[in-house]
Amino acid sequence: MGRGHLSKVMVAGNNRTAYDFTFLSMLRMKIKELVLLDVPELDMAIFKDLTYTEAIFPHTTLKIGNEKDFQDTDLLIITACEERNEDETDKEYLRRNIKLVRKIINQAMANSFDGMVIIATEPTDIFTYLIWKFSGLPKERIFGLGTYFDTIYFQNMLSKFFKISVHDVKGYIVGGSQKNQKIAIWSRSYVGGTPVLGLTVDSDNAFNQEAMFKMEEMILKRYDDNAVCRTGYTNAATLAKLVQLISNNEEAIVPLVHLVDIDEYKAIPLSLPILLGENGISASYELGFSDDERQEILGVAKQIREQLDIIEQGK
Repeated sequence: MGRGHLSKVMVAGNNRTAYDFTFLSMLRMKIKELVLLDVPELDMAIFKDLTYTEAIFPHTTLKIGNEKDFQDTDLLIITACEERNEDETDKEYLRRNIKLVRKIINQAMANSFDGMVIIATEPTDIFTYLIWKFSGLPKERIFGLGTYFDTIYFQNMLSKFFKISVHDVKGYIVGGSQKNQKIAIWSRSYVGGTPVLGLTVDSDNAFNQEAMFKMEEMILKRYDDNAVCRTGYTNAATLAKLVQLISNNEEAIVPLVHLVDIDEYKAIPLSLPILLGENGISASYELGFSDDERQEILGVAKQIREQLDIIEQGK
């Protein structure tokens, strides 16, 4: 992969996120070759429709790929998930999706894949960890969507509340994939360089604990508990933005799920800010969390580790 573009990107999935991302990529990015992996129930009618986009935006070649295409793929995007069966438990459903994702990774590694992996299949923290285990790839090249869109949404809410450009707003949502694991880092949120918490004492702007609580509620309303197949325009647009950051080597600081060591927890998948470039994660960023925020993050790490233990022990 050279600076300023991705040569070959493969999408493994047959859902709306996969198709919407493919369309957005052909529309907005100069990816030389875009490949939809030939997975069961790939919608050929949608694929045929997407191929017509090449006539309008001819800078990208779209094709259906097979296992051999993994060898020279720069970036693998996994959106794959199974349809849920009636009366299926959460544990049974998750295990079926683990089996599906593992099959894709096994195919990739058997065919000399050596690129980066972005995971959109929920829960992205669990799958980020498992793909690292399944593949043996460096952890710097494996990351999940995590709280990236939550952070974008959070920054936009702050922007609208204070009537200031979103470019002058900083703030992060971090934590895990589940609804109750999203943590707003208020202690390191800024508007125009001013700490947001300092504005709570200014009665003129109506920013207070109630306003903060409402923003957190708005973020959580997007989520259903125990979701695995969360698809749609939001995921597709978020993926497209990430691929753009990588392709242009923008070296942006974004919160993505990656493997971190925090206190007694080693190689735990958490969504925390990282520096993202054309070769993946080049650095992790310590925001200087407050004591309360750090304890919340450690609580999420404990929950994720317990869930991983259950999965790895086959319980």
